[in-house]
Amino acid sequence: MRFGFLPKSLAVVLMCAAMPALVAGAEKPKRGGVLTLAIGKDITATNPLIRTFSIDESVRDLMFEPLLAVDNRGNIQPNLAQSWEVSGDGKTYVFKLRKGVKFHNGQEMTAEDAKFAMDYTMNPKNGARGYERLDVVERVETPDKNTLKVTLKKISAAFLYDLSEIQAFSVIPKGSLQEGIDKPAQFPPGTGPFKFVEWQPEQRIVVERFNDYWGHKAFLDRVILKPIANTTTRLNALRAGDVDMIERAPYEWVEQIKSGKLRGLTTVEAPYASYHQLVFNVAIPPFNNKKFRQAIAYALDKKEILQATFFGFGTVADQKYPPGHAWHIKGVPAPSNDLNKARALLAESGYDGKAVDIMIRQGSDSETAASTIQAQLKRIGLNINVRVFEYSAQRTLIQNGTFTFDFMGSGVHPDPSSTYGMEMGCIPDLKKRSSNYSGWCDKEVDALLKSAEIELDVQKRRELFKQILTRAGEEVAVVPITFVSRFFALRDYVKNFSTGHDGELRVYGGGLNYTWLDK
Repeated sequence: MRFGFLPKSLAVVLMCAAMPALVAGAEKPKRGGVLTLAIGKDITATNPLIRTFSIDESVRDLMFEPLLAVDNRGNIQPNLAQSWEVSGDGKTYVFKLRKGVKFHNGQEMTAEDAKFAMDYTMNPKNGARGYERLDVVERVETPDKNTLKVTLKKISAAFLYDLSEIQAFSVIPKGSLQEGIDKPAQFPPGTGPFKFVEWQPEQRIVVERFNDYWGHKAFLDRVILKPIANTTTRLNALRAGDVDMIERAPYEWVEQIKSGKLRGLTTVEAPYASYHQLVFNVAIPPFNNKKFRQAIAYALDKKEILQATFFGFGTVADQKYPPGHAWHIKGVPAPSNDLNKARALLAESGYDGKAVDIMIRQGSDSETAASTIQAQLKRIGLNINVRVFEYSAQRTLIQNGTFTFDFMGSGVHPDPSSTYGMEMGCIPDLKKRSSNYSGWCDKEVDALLKSAEIELDVQKRRELFKQILTRAGEEVAVVPITFVSRFFALRDYVKNFSTGHDGELRVYGGGLNYTWLDK
């Protein structure tokens, strides 16, 4: 779950715990050495413009870069594009590219390279991850070698943010990818602080410092990323000294590391790495009854769910953006735990005492959460059956609209139009739900969402989203439950590693290219 661009006037520091800086008085970094990092799964492709999510995105962040960046206050910053101007009608962007940037093959980056990456992404034959994000683009031009001109079909409030992530596209040399190929022999050259060395599937991915990098040059000589799927096996490899660092440290061991019981280890937290909510299928009974949904919302004890399911690592949620984030909207109604109110609403709903299914996918987190919710709803006299499905079967139930209600994770885009549009925008066919899993449709909210997509004034957009979330909070198609932390665990000689909300390997002003080894 990625949080990105926050309007400058509203930006706040959200990564203070996760982003240690190189400050005066700190230990002097040492250059050199090889860091071995155990990751939860292997990458899937060597084409940097497709499948840019999950571990593929994290690994590619080390080698590839977008036009813009987002700093630790959430402000859009120059990156490969050093400056930009927007036309008065909000539809034309002119970017001045940074001069002297080199690809890993020594070739100098030009506007033609950026245009190639955008054109490749916009070609539907390539299946690029950023295809939908760039759907708003009408044409891309290169007035000169260092100027990129992008004309949009319509105003897009999210466009600059989209250019600050490699999910949209990363700049690669012109002609370095063939149409429709997802696994070229190796990655094409990027512009990032590390360059590709080798990929041995299910064994290791190796990158090394790019000495001609235009920005902060990495301290480490090399990074070896080893896929180890089992969390306990990853931790044991760390304790044995076989790896220097692991992602997604098991929650049951994090507290022991934090308390010092496991000596020689430390942790780094990604505080909002995942978001979970309860989603009702409002198109079918009994969930088409608002009072029935409200009864459940008031019966839930979110802290208890967080503690039981995730060892208490995280914070309860009342909307998709956490407090302090620019798109967290204050003053939005959110039901809190009130058993008497829940019982009254359940009675008013006409509930007949029959058991209701909660349909979840296999997995310890989902099953623990469902059991906890089952016990909480029993307190108000609501009988729940927990039904567990294999992942693909459960996805089918959701997408064809035959599920009941479910505890599920949900993606959060840094721009609220994308986040809430996918969750609340009306869909034409409730039997084909690729988004808006609840099936809730409110014409007024749908119109407000469309207005927010093209509103460039930050304060006016915030007011639109306050109206949207207020209405959604009253209707209770979903119940936000919790933000959940994830942790890296590392040997104590690994210094100055930092991450962001999502557990990234590289963030603005931090990450593995700022990490060094004190040994």
